[in-house]
Order: sequence, then C-alpha cells, then structure tokens
Amino acid sequence: MVEINGNEQFFGRTVILSPGGEPRMIHVPGEAEFKGRGVSYCATCDGDFFTGKDIVVVGGGNSALEEAVSLTKYARNVAVVHQFDQFQAFPYAVEEAKANPKIKFYMESQVRNIIGDDSVKQVEIEHLPTGDKTTLAVDGIFIFIGYIAKTQGFEKCIELNFKGEIIVDAEMQTNVPGVFAAGDSIVKRYRQVTTAVSDGTIAALSAIEYLRTN
Repeated sequence: MVEINGNEQFFGRTVILSPGGEPRMIHVPGEAEFKGRGVSYCATCDGDFFTGKDIVVVGGGNSALEEAVSLTKYARNVAVVHQFDQFQAFPYAVEEAKANPKIKFYMESQVRNIIGDDSVKQVEIEHLPTGDKTTLAVDGIFIFIGYIAKTQGFEKCIELNFKGEIIVDAEMQTNVPGVFAAGDSIVKRYRQVTTAVSDGTIAALSAIEYLRTN
C-alpha cells in the first residue's frame, strides 16, 4: 500500500519510486532570478550556449572540477570559486583542472551576488579570510555543490545512503522486495533525462519479472 498526501491510498504488489531531486542552490541574490538566463546546474545541457564566453563554476568536488574542465571546450575562461582552501575532489580531477590554462581558481571564496539585466553580466565574489570583494564580468555561472534527492519520509521504509539517495541494485530493486526506484533520487553519478529513462525501463521490466515469479 502507498499513501499519497496523507489521504489517497493505492494498493499493488509492486511499486516504482521516482520522486526525483534538485540541484543544491547557493541562495544568493540573483540566483533564482537568472536561472535559465545565465545560471545553470548542468554543463552537459547548457555548456555550448557559452561558447567563447567567460563563466564561473562554483564548487570543489569531483563534479565541479570535472565539469569545469568540460566547460573549457566551450568557454573562453572559467573561474572556479571554492569556499575552502583545498578541494574535496579526487587527485586526478584536481590535477587535470589545475593543468588547464583556461581555469583560474578563487579559493576560500564565496559568490555573494549575481548581477545582470536580461541575463547574467557580473558575479561578486568575497574572499572569506579578508572580506575583500571582487566583481567578475561573466556571462554565466554553473553551480555544482551537490544534489538533493526528494526522499524525505522514505527513510522509514527503504534504505537510503548518507545523502538521502535511494540505494538500488542493478535491477533497480531497493532493500524491500517488490519496491523499485528510478531516476534522480537513486544513488548514481550521472543525472540526465536519458539515464532516468533507462532507470525507469529497467525498474519496469524488473517489476514485471517480480510479479511473474512471486
């Protein structure tokens, strides 16, 4: 039995969960206003829109540094802004980013404001130890500081990892027999429409097999 919104109940022998997720935001002025107009959370989706332009990448983990390197295929210059004095990424990702001549690093710094008119024009950065602020003229900002799975409440019935993502096996089966999951809410590296569709197909076929054999 699955209960929706506290009042609707659905009964079935299997269920496929796909609550989705959303990128973690930095919550500064201009972020929400310029989303889709220079503020992006997906290099694969939006990278080519910034061909020959200057951009900022926020973050210090694997995703941030790998995507920063990927974005140098399009952008003229990439400024990586990270709030700590060292990266949380794997050494290979750090080395690759540091070796790229298009990438400049702003360590121990945070974005404080995103400024523009019809689209992003400037990003204000604060150096945390000194409080000094720098304004960069840029055309876009890519934010890679994590992803939030919309699984609040599921921790009582299925196994989640420390990030709140649903743990599944290769057949999209959770730790509860007959309960499958797919899409951006599961433990995975790449979150794209194509990977979500693949997850859903596997989950559906696995659910059919479960019904056939149980």
